Amino acid sequence: MPGPVIGMFILAACLIVRKQYATRRHVRGAGSALPDLVTEQEAIPQDLARVARSLIGALGLLFVPAGAGIAGQFSVLRTNAWPVCVALVGSTLLGLVVTALVMHAMTQGHAPPENLSDNGGQVL
Repeated sequence: MPGPVIGMFILAACLIVRKQYATRRHVRGAGSALPDLVTEQEAIPQDLARVARSLIGALGLLFVPAGAGIAGQFSVLRTNAWPVCVALVGSTLLGLVVTALVMHAMTQGHAPPENLSDNGGQVL
């Protein structure tokens, strides 16, 4: 995976953790029985949101170095096409199986997903 993409994942994880921390801190500080939810503007500074939006807009450009590397090694890939295809399919299937097993183990004894609150698909 290209380094810039890994950096984007790290940035997204930091923003999610920051928002969760701000929400918990805001809820603890509230005196009413039903505390207000923290707004997105309070959880993520405006400058950081602007930078994140511009990085997401340029996400396609971050894959150019990886694509250029693949194009530069196309002759090697062509001679080893079957092993590469077998490795890709095998690793994908292995990843799916491991993910399913981990999800199954982690959800034992928890509420079914239908009972969890919906945040409208909002991640950050």
